[in-house]
Parts: sequence; structure tokens; C-alpha cells
Amino acid sequence: MASPIKIFGVPVSQNVRKVLAVARHLDMPVEIAPLPPRDAALLSVSPSGRIPAMDDNGFTLCESNAILIYLASKKPTALYPEDPQRRARIHQWMFWDSAHWTPAYQPIQFERLVKPKFYGGAPDEGVIEKALAAYNREAALLNAALDGNDWLTGDGPSLADFSVGAGFTYAALIDLPLSDYPNIRAWYERLSALEAWKASTPPMS
Repeated sequence: MASPIKIFGVPVSQNVRKVLAVARHLDMPVEIAPLPPRDAALLSVSPSGRIPAMDDNGFTLCESNAILIYLASKKPTALYPEDPQRRARIHQWMFWDSAHWTPAYQPIQFERLVKPKFYGGAPDEGVIEKALAAYNREAALLNAALDGNDWLTGDGPSLADFSVGAGFTYAALIDLPLSDYPNIRAWYERLSALEAWKASTPPMS
């Protein structure tokens, strides 16, 4: 009998969270190895030292969105339907998450949460101001895409929603502006109501 899939990474990471949430939504047993980034024991699985990483009985993989696709490919699921156009749309949002969305909000999260909590430093308002311009540009795009839509790629949640939604894990703690984005707020409330999302809530949020 195969062992549970092992997920490496600390649950406070929103990228680890999305993996754990998808695994739970798929009712897929996983074992968490709570290793922080750049831990020596992590390097054999994730050469970059980044989290999350995965070991499925000898098959190793890193990058959170790649792990999501792998997990959802192991069994039929509405999170990742077989239709190639639906999959392409899901991939579009997941690539946007990696290339544009995460780089937009992450500096704000670092300056307002990570730096004060773990490094004892004061937020750099210049960095935050620049990042907020990028955040608002991408948030406006996301808000427009959700106009009239409950979910990003269809009539139910998909990997795209889990991938992009992870960016709002610490929205309240880092004071991400959401008042101008009602569609995002409503969508994230729907995502937050999913049992798998609630169960993956990090201890810091």
C-alpha cells in the first residue's frame, strides 16, 4: 500500500496552504513535514530550498501550482476538468498568479507582516507604495473577471480559485485594500466557506 503523499513546508505559508486545501478537497491523505524554507533536509526534494515541495512515494515536485495540477490529475475532479479549454483557462489564472498576482501583493505582505514579525524591522513605506500600485492594477483585473461570475473558470471552484485565493490569506493582517473590489470580496467569501479552505487556515491568520 502506498504511503500518503508528503508535503514539505510550514502551514503559515499561503503557498503551502493552497496545496493542503486542494488535497483535503480531493480527500487525498497527505503527511506534512513542517520544514521552513532553505532547510537542509528540504534540498533533496526542492533544490531551490523553497516551499512547498512534495514527495509522492519517490516522485518529487516543487512549485505550489505544479503540485496542485499533479494532485488534481491523480483522480477525476471538477477542480480540474478534462475539457482542454477549461484546463487552459485554469492554467491562465495559475500562471497569472505566479507571474503577476503574487509579485504584486507579496512585497506588501513582507513589509507589513513578515519583516516586523520575523526580522524585527519597520515596514518600508516606499516599497509598499510601489507594490500597492501593482496590486491595484492586478486586483482591478481580477475584480473585472469576477463580474457576474461566482468562480474564476466556471460554475464551481477550480484549481484557479485555490491558486489565486491563497494570496488573500493574510489580507486583513496586511490591510490589503478591498473596498473598491466588491466582486473579489464576494468571491473570497465563497472560497472561505469551503470546508477544505477553512480546514487549511494557517495559525497566523
